Parts: sequence; structure tokens; C-alpha cells
Amino acid sequence: MTRMGRLLGMLAALALLAGACANAASDNASAPAKAAAGVGPPAGTRDPSKLTLEAVSTRPEYVTGDDVTVAIYPPTGSNVDPTSTTITANGAVAKPKWTTDKAGRTVANVAGLKPGKNELVATLGGDTAILTVADHPTTGPLFSGPALPMPVCSTEAYGLGPATDANCSAPTKITWRYKSTDGSTKPLDDPKAQPADLATVKDGPNQGKPFIIREEAGVLNRSIYWIDVLDPQPAAAEFDASGWNGRLVYQFGGGCGTTYTQGFLMLSRAPDDLIAKGYATATGTLNTFQVMCNDVLSAETALVVKEHFSETYGPPVFTIGSGGSGGAIQQYLIAYNYPGILDAVGATLPFPDALSISPGVVDCVLLNSYYGTDNGKTLTNDQRAAINGQLSTKTCDFWASTFAQNIRPDTGCSLDILANAGDFVKGLPTGSGQGSGVPRLPDDQRYDPASNKSGLRCTLQDGMVNVLGKDPTTGFARRPLDNTGVQYGLAALNAGTITPDQFLDLNEKIGGADIDGRPTAERMKTSEDNIRPVYETGRVVEGGGPLDTIPIITVNVYTDDQGDIHDRFRAFSLRDRLKRPDGTSAPNHMIWTRGVPKGQSMIDALTGTVDVGTELVSTLDEWLTNMSQNAPSAGVTETLERSRPAAAIDNCIDPSGSRVSGLDVYDKPGPCRDLYPIHGDPRTAAGAPRRNDIGKCQLQPVATAFDVKIVAAPFTDAQKARYESVFGDGVCDWSKPGVGQVPTKGPWQDYGR
Repeated sequence: MTRMGRLLGMLAALALLAGACANAASDNASAPAKAAAGVGPPAGTRDPSKLTLEAVSTRPEYVTGDDVTVAIYPPTGSNVDPTSTTITANGAVAKPKWTTDKAGRTVANVAGLKPGKNELVATLGGDTAILTVADHPTTGPLFSGPALPMPVCSTEAYGLGPATDANCSAPTKITWRYKSTDGSTKPLDDPKAQPADLATVKDGPNQGKPFIIREEAGVLNRSIYWIDVLDPQPAAAEFDASGWNGRLVYQFGGGCGTTYTQGFLMLSRAPDDLIAKGYATATGTLNTFQVMCNDVLSAETALVVKEHFSETYGPPVFTIGSGGSGGAIQQYLIAYNYPGILDAVGATLPFPDALSISPGVVDCVLLNSYYGTDNGKTLTNDQRAAINGQLSTKTCDFWASTFAQNIRPDTGCSLDILANAGDFVKGLPTGSGQGSGVPRLPDDQRYDPASNKSGLRCTLQDGMVNVLGKDPTTGFARRPLDNTGVQYGLAALNAGTITPDQFLDLNEKIGGADIDGRPTAERMKTSEDNIRPVYETGRVVEGGGPLDTIPIITVNVYTDDQGDIHDRFRAFSLRDRLKRPDGTSAPNHMIWTRGVPKGQSMIDALTGTVDVGTELVSTLDEWLTNMSQNAPSAGVTETLERSRPAAAIDNCIDPSGSRVSGLDVYDKPGPCRDLYPIHGDPRTAAGAPRRNDIGKCQLQPVATAFDVKIVAAPFTDAQKARYESVFGDGVCDWSKPGVGQVPTKGPWQDYGR
């Protein structure tokens, strides 16, 4: 990755922001309408006694372009040749070319679809099967709701030429590069000529094949996308799939921004060693969270790009997610809300989701503001760390110095936040995003509370307004931020680290932020109507859903002592949410713990681009392969446990480089627990559970806090009176579900109605 790429990645990591909520009906609620239209989810189970026609490139209700790849399944025991199947599309005979895909299915691409509903009829040996698909433009949208403004395109910056329409479309471009015998990677200008220094793949299933990589770039769903795959014979009339192992690694970029642009790529895309092993990779600018922190839009983009890949190169046997920081958030949320796009999650530097971490991040802004007051300045560094709940006060410093403008709609879309990053980017040029070719929303199109109230608001909730809905009071996207009843520094008080007077002064003056992100003396208070949609739409990851059914490996790169925002407790917050009803850890979620790999730096950690090699992908691939070979009669939990490879287990690497593994390594004394301690954030330091999934707490009377020893420190009568005044509405009861914390309405929710 170039230095500029690292700086852009730094910008992305710095911008992880808080936000909002909304209202939408569930996929279940819209099922009757979809059934009436003749569309619905692909068949999860097939009747083996009947001929079956199934869409395999995408879900039948979300086909894009004018074609779809289908698979044909003859009745069990039938001796008919599936390639003799006749297919009609809307009554016209199609002429598909039947092939066998990497999963061993008989598949064909059916073209000539019309916009809207299409009826496909397959006839084979006297049997008939019908499949109805709904065709949409490749520009989208599908289920993410009305297209958000995109006044700035990136096609020229990425060599695709000027955009050809308002959707930032551009012609598709295919290029090749090759691995040289000197170890470098060079462009292959003429695919018909093999350079004298062309290297071959050294080992693995592609050993001896010419090391030539095909790169396809284009625009789908208004996102620039890239596909990379080994192409041993680039001059052949058709793509040579002999070097592809049937696995697609879908990459997700970090950060969390709202730019209203076509965006940029911050990933070091398609590692050569991954391509050499036979994996194909894909990603898009709208899969970089710093471009648009909208996981529904990212899911939609991944679905469309994956469909194109399936129809061009072949349907993947497995699709494995990859990416860190905001890239981890996207994987978890996509697997949770849009199952089937990803078959496994490979997440590094994890956060469970964007919205459940938001309260603690905004708290850092408020706390650092308080630390600037006369009384706040008297607190020692250790006292502040205890109040913040983190190992280092630098973690809150980092969140506050970069996050503050991202809750402000007038400045949140700016990319020049390195100037405010302080010691974390010491020695790096400030304002690195300016003049670098990075797409930026023009100043005159940004919201300003005084001069441009109709401008675009660059906050998370406004970038997800289709999902999160509008607050009828403000007219802006619903914002679920709330700190009513939060007892900041409660753990520090009970431990004797701060005094009752320090605790009371802090909570009396902590304040909040208004809808435009400006400081207020009053705390933030949101309504149940504003926060319920956060949970209904699945924006907070929980257990008991699709995320329980696929392999997940979370890689925690331990940098807590350096003030990294990717602090360790995030991985265990997710683990707590995914625990089974009996309290045991989920068999599908493993945590690997590492230090920053040799040769890499904090910048790699902060950008979410830490390279852990190919082990993560290959281990998930082995896990999926084992699952596919296990008896289908086994339950999901049993299959996950039975199929898990030896490497797919909790482990950590100690300073000597030794690996310690086992399902209990984080539960007993030893290097995995002792060398890598787990802390928390301001909300857990205020009494919230480690799962940290409550945005607005239920309140209990202040008297109860003393009766049940929530407040264990001794208070004088005068201090108790002041306590009652500070928390007049009550204090958080973290033993109860949060206000509006209801179950999700289910997967595949559609926000386009």
C-alpha cells in the first residue's frame, strides 16, 4: 500500500462515528406482497422428487441487468441429462449454454430478461419447473431505499474515464498484471504476449501456472468495483477458470463516514499470495465504510457485485468476508441482516456494529470537554482512565479528537481530520485528504445551520435515513443518542479512585450534544420512537439469528496500551451477545489475539488493514468445506462444532511468538488472559454490561441506587441530596433491557417501499 493509501486509510479509521435510527417494515411483513408478485427468497430446501429451477447468481427478487444464472436439479433417480433442459423466458425460448460450476451443479446463464417480473419455465423429460425473477437496473437501488445524493463521482480518478450519467456509471475495464521473476508485480500491457520475466506460481494447487492476475473494474450499484483472479491464459477467448478454486473473498474497507460521493478505496486489494492459492477477490468503493457508513447499502452493493461475478466467472462455492474495523462491522451486520451474501466472516480489529458503540464514543467527547473545566483539570490521568473505562486515556483522546466533528452535520463529511489527530499522527502531514484526488463533497452542498439548512447532513443517521427514518420533531434523521441516567465514573467511585464530590461534579456538568452536534448543558434525551428502530432493523448485532449459523473468526490485534480505538473488549462484547442460552460461548465464534505483526505499525492497526496473512481465509475455507461434507441431518450447532478445524479455535500469540490455543484460554490464568487484559468504555465504567448493547437505559429511582448498593461509596446527607438533584429522572438500571430494545423484525428487510 502506498503512503497516500495508508493516510487515506488513517482518515477512514479516524472517522468511525455515532448515529441514529429509523423505522422500517420487516421482510416478513412484506412477504405477502412479494408472494403476490411471484417473487421471494430462493428455495432453502428442494423437493428431490420434482424438477427444480433455482437462481444461483443472486436472490430471484433482486436480479440486476438482463440476465440470471440458474441451476437445474432433475428429480432424484432420474436418468435424464440435465443439459438437455429447455428454458423459456416470458414465453420465448432461451438458448443458455449449460455448464458444470465449481460446486458441481448444472448451471446456465439466461439472458434477455425484461425490467420487472419475468417467468422462467424449465422443461426436462416431461417435468416442468417454474421460477419467477424480478429484474432491476444494475445502478440500483434494490432494498436500500431511494438512492442517496451522489454529486461527486470517482470514475476518472480510478482510470475509468468521465462518468456517463448521473449514477456515476462508466465503461468496464479489464487489465492484467503479472508477478515478475524479480518478485515485483508489473502491468501486462499485452495479454497475448508473455513477458520474459513472467514468474509461475511456486506452490499450492496452481503450482507451475503463469502468475498472471486479471483485474476487472467497473461500476455497479453506483459503486466502483474491482474483481481480481488468477488468469493463466489471458489471451484465451474465454476466461480460464483453472486457476480459480471456486472461492470468492469479499473485502470490506474500514472507517465510518458520510461523504455522499462515489468514494475511494483504502484497501491494499487482492494480496498476491491469496490469488496464487486460487482465491478470487472482490470489493467496491461503497464497501469502504469511510465512504458511506451504511451497512444496508454495503450489503446491496456486495449482492450486485457478487451477482456479476457469478454470471461472469461462475457462482462461488463459498464467499468469505475479509476486512477490519469498519470492514468488520459490515461483515457482522451483513451476515446478521442479509444472510447468504457471506458464508463466513473473517473480521480483524472488530467492532460489533456502529450504533451500539456510538454512545461510548460520544461519551469520550463529553468527558474530554469536562476534563477541560477547572474541576476536571484536577483529575489525575489514572482517575480519568478509570472514568473512561479504558486502559489508556489516549483511547478517549483519539475518539474525541477525531469523532467530535462527525456528530456535526456541517463538518462530518470533511476528510481533513488528520489536522485534529494530535500526537497520534505526529510527523505526518495534516489535512492529507486535501488536494489528493480524494472525492469530497463541495462546501456549498453541505448543511450549515445558519446559511444552508437544506444542505446534505454528514452524520451516520442522515446517511442511513432510509433505514432509520425521520424524526417528526426535527425533520432530520432519527438520532438515538441518550445519556439520561448514566452515572459516569460509577466504577471509579465504588473503587475509591474518585471521591463522591468528584463523581457528583462530573455528572452534574457532563452535558450532551444537540441535533447539530453542538455542546449543551443538558444531557441528551431521545424518545423510544427514535431508538426502537435501531433494534427492529437489526442495526445492533445480537445472538439468536443468522450470525449464529456461519463460521466467524475475529482477530484482535492488541494495541490497547497504545491508545488504539480498536480496544480489546469489542471482540468480547460480541462474544457475550452471541452466547447460547445456557451461557456457554457460541461454537461458531473464535477469537485470535495478536500483537501488531512484524513490519507493520499502528497506522495499519488504526486503518483496519493489518495483514494477518492467508491463514484466516484458508482456515475459514477449511471450516466451510468440512461443513459441506458433514451429514446434512446434523443440526447447525453440531455441524459447526464437528466441522471446526484445529486452527479455528481461540488462541493468542505471546511475545515469544508461541501460540496458545484452546476453548478455555480466555477463561483461565495464562498469557491469553493475563497479557491481553480486557477493559471497557465509559458506558461499562458506568455500570453497563460488557455486551454493551443498550443505547437508552431504563431508569430506576435514585434511592434504589443506595438500597441495592449500586452506589457503594458512602455519601453524606448533603451529597445524597445533590445526587438526587443531579439524577432527578433516575439512574440507569442496566439489569433490564434498554428502552426500545426489541427483537429485530428479521433478515432481508427492504427499505424501498
